[in-house]
Amino acid sequence: MKYFLAIPALAGLLAIAACDQNEEESAAETAGEPVFAAPDEGDAGDPQTEFERAEAGCRAAADALAIWTARPWADAEGTVTGGNVATIRVIRPGDMVTKDYRTDRLNVELDENDVVTRVYCG
Repeated sequence: MKYFLAIPALAGLLAIAACDQNEEESAAETAGEPVFAAPDEGDAGDPQTEFERAEAGCRAAADALAIWTARPWADAEGTVTGGNVATIRVIRPGDMVTKDYRTDRLNVELDENDVVTRVYCG
């Protein structure tokens, strides 16, 4: 009986794992769009569209903010937090973080000197 309860949970985990973050594709998709531009508002209220809108907004922000890589967080912080991304998570060395994948969350990784090493969604 326990196996039947695990199947829906496993299916959900597989769906999350199937999300692909191909940086080249996301850069090509957002080329020419203004930084932090909200995607088309055509199907407001549709959960799938809202999910896609959040994902596209985060990817556009991550691509635009990649210029802050190898620069001090103190210099980048105002620009990064000034966008329209739902959630921003700053990750320093040794920080404990959850492994859940959220398409609307912008992650900013810092090194031990508070220099930005990576900006990505998830």
